[in-house]
Amino acid sequence: MSFLAPKTYTPPPPPPPPPAETPEDSARATALAEEAMGAERRKRKGAGKTIVAGALGEEAPKTGKPTLLG
Repeated sequence: MSFLAPKTYTPPPPPPPPPAETPEDSARATALAEEAMGAERRKRKGAGKTIVAGALGEEAPKTGKPTLLG
């Protein structure tokens, strides 16, 4: 009568520890991150390219056109 016996639960084994990061891995990761950031910036369009252009050190061109904000 095994259907009356309580079901036993065995937890999954713990995950293996992550491999140690080597200096060339971190250098490669840094290079890939910089490349991705550059590609993202190249895709941006418009004056100042972002709303927070001032936070990035970029200046939006002053056109002299009146805007709704003054």
